[in-house]
Amino acid sequence: MNTAPENMSSRTAAAWIVVLTVLGGATGFAWGGPFLAVACGLSLGSGGAVGAVLSRRRMVGADRESRGKEAVPGDADGAAEMMILGIHAYKVSVFPLAGPGAVTPAERMARREDAYRLTAADRLTHHVREAAAATLEAIDGGSEPAALSAVENLMEAVQEQRCDR
Repeated sequence: MNTAPENMSSRTAAAWIVVLTVLGGATGFAWGGPFLAVACGLSLGSGGAVGAVLSRRRMVGADRESRGKEAVPGDADGAAEMMILGIHAYKVSVFPLAGPGAVTPAERMARREDAYRLTAADRLTHHVREAAAATLEAIDGGSEPAALSAVENLMEAVQEQRCDR
């Protein structure tokens, strides 16, 4: 079942047109017989159809307009937070607290791929991307003190991005 706004509007409009036509027909029949029932049913049904077409055009236009808008201001902050979480997960898999055999190579590679993918997000600023690349390079290098320093630099870059807004 397609629940796009365009299709939902069509189904809702069709239901309202049928309801208005039946209501107009019943009212017209009660007031003056079969001729008035047909006239009232057609007039209410056609009025409902015109109203449905006009409101649907307005709703579809508003939906298309909202799709073309820029991302919300906090979007870059959210992307940066997700990137930091991904990089931390990768760092923990490279330097596990429980020892070198605590994380399988497959898990380490999956976390590495996730961290690199999150670093490539379009919503991140250039400065944050550079800091993230340096952090990933330090983690890949295998030096835990260098990786910790790079993570701190990354956190500062994200904080500066947040304060610039």
